Amino acid sequence: MFNWNKSLNLSSPRNIRLLLWYSASFLFLGFFLKLTSELLEYKNFNSFDEPILLFIAKYIRMTPLNGTAVDITALGSPALISLFTIIGLVTLTIKKDKMGALFLALNVIGSTLWMSVLKNIIARNRPTIIPRLIEVEGLSYPSGHSLVSTATFLSLAFLLCRHIHSKKLITSVLISTGFIIFLVAFSRLYLGVHYPSDVISGILFGISWVLWLTALFKTFSRQNIPNLN
Repeated sequence: MFNWNKSLNLSSPRNIRLLLWYSASFLFLGFFLKLTSELLEYKNFNSFDEPILLFIAKYIRMTPLNGTAVDITALGSPALISLFTIIGLVTLTIKKDKMGALFLALNVIGSTLWMSVLKNIIARNRPTIIPRLIEVEGLSYPSGHSLVSTATFLSLAFLLCRHIHSKKLITSVLISTGFIIFLVAFSRLYLGVHYPSDVISGILFGISWVLWLTALFKTFSRQNIPNLN
């Protein structure tokens, strides 16, 4: 049975660490809510979004890079996210890691549902500031590629880090994961299908979601997910 008195004891080092996990989650959620409230109040972030997109179109876009950008953005596509998730779930099932599989499934499914709900609430149209290099449909805020890829890759990284004992290697895994997430987000700007505020909001919410689920699992499960204490 869950012992609430023991769990609310802030003199416990474990509970202090849990408090930090929850606090970090709410911090990123707060950043997301602040950004979203500003968008709803002012309807756009033209002074922020437009210069960045125009800079990318003028100074970074090059024909040889266009194909690479399409390949990178595919890492956040529903097809590849589903593939990565299935591979992860199969691996965790073979390892008889039921809690790990549940953690991954909730991260991916939850982030996908949140993305759909948030897009329909905000109902922001996609940018027309620069020519689009690919044709996409649907609403713009937050970036689904950024949100779901952040939740998926970060949760996979956390699960992997449970089996790593070297802090340097854990740091390398997390930095590499962050770089992949950045590339997926930047590819959406390069292709002209999202505003910078779209991808930033997606990353913020994705991080918040993973951190919150991590804290929740660490609260109610004997198995640390991830073992980053």
